[in-house]
Amino acid sequence: MRVGYVVGRFPALSETFVINQMAGLLQRNFEVGVVCNGIAPEAHIDTSVEPLSTLMAGTRDWWGPAAGLRSRIATLPSGLRDKASTLLDRLSVRRLNSFDVIVAHFGHNGARVARLKKRGLITPPIITVFHGYDVGVPLHEKRLGEYRDLFKFGSLNLPVNDYFRRLLIEAGASDQKVSVHRMGIDVTQIPFTPQSRREVTLRLISVSRLIEKKGVEFALRAMSLVKKSKPEFDWQYTIVGDGPNREQLQQIAAEGDITDRVAFTGSLPHATVKEELRRSHVFVLPSVTAGNGDVEGIPVALMEAMAAGLTVVSTHHSGIPELIADRKTGFLAPEKDVAALADSILWIATHPEQCEQFAQDARLKVEQEYNAETLNDRFATIVSDVAKAGK
Repeated sequence: MRVGYVVGRFPALSETFVINQMAGLLQRNFEVGVVCNGIAPEAHIDTSVEPLSTLMAGTRDWWGPAAGLRSRIATLPSGLRDKASTLLDRLSVRRLNSFDVIVAHFGHNGARVARLKKRGLITPPIITVFHGYDVGVPLHEKRLGEYRDLFKFGSLNLPVNDYFRRLLIEAGASDQKVSVHRMGIDVTQIPFTPQSRREVTLRLISVSRLIEKKGVEFALRAMSLVKKSKPEFDWQYTIVGDGPNREQLQQIAAEGDITDRVAFTGSLPHATVKEELRRSHVFVLPSVTAGNGDVEGIPVALMEAMAAGLTVVSTHHSGIPELIADRKTGFLAPEKDVAALADSILWIATHPEQCEQFAQDARLKVEQEYNAETLNDRFATIVSDVAKAGK
């Protein structure tokens, strides 16, 4: 069976969950091809190793030889830009029709394929995976209805959490065409190695793109509050990742008088990130709804931290409470509540025994519900069933 993935720029370090899902299908003897909106490997991605070596061989740009026109078309007025883009999308019709089923990651990519199906140009059934930005931003702008063609011509919509499922159904998707399918992690590659936090410097870590919705600003403000309220408390905070908000975050750390305790590492290879996690005690990701409506799905970084044995601190945001049970498998604070975040971290510092139990329960939660092997088995069945029904 041939499965065609439709994605944005490929491959992307911030979307390794997509690559991992593709790898899962390859391991189950599916053929996988990719249609993307720009072939541009990011730093720290080695395309010479598997599964990327195989995937890159089967990757094509939406516009093929005309891909060089993308920057020019982006400068056109919106109406003309949309017409030109739709016309150039037809260059991938033959490629898309060579697949038995199409899997689009992110709603806007699914909608792009659905427009071709609406015109009768392609025939394979469409599965669309919704992750966060593709739900939160159109919800904020009151335009979730723009997915109506996808809801009509797509075969199945797979939001990564139940919160998104409810929103898509409210926007007009048939409940029979919407089913939660979570992203997961390979727990066999993440040993459970909780670090003792008794009478040692408490090591906190965040791993994320440095953008608004990740909420790192509020983690920094919480740590500034911790320093003011408990100056004798010994801690270090490592922030792994890069992004447009890095300078702003460094300024917040300076204003909070915590630069001596905070390290910004920039982006790191995945193996190095896993080593940083192994040395840490607490993983902090206080996600928030961004000003443009952008939201999380369920961050893979939280799953990895829980699997590794860290105590996680996050927020009541989007699907995160579906992963973390407050004061059972981690800690949840209201969005942007700096005082609640600080209180959680101070509680963690003074209750090591309880946190050890939380870590064990968190690992079990990930093993049972976010295990990539189990989820990839389920996804392979979904793809096969949709392809058969679409013939």
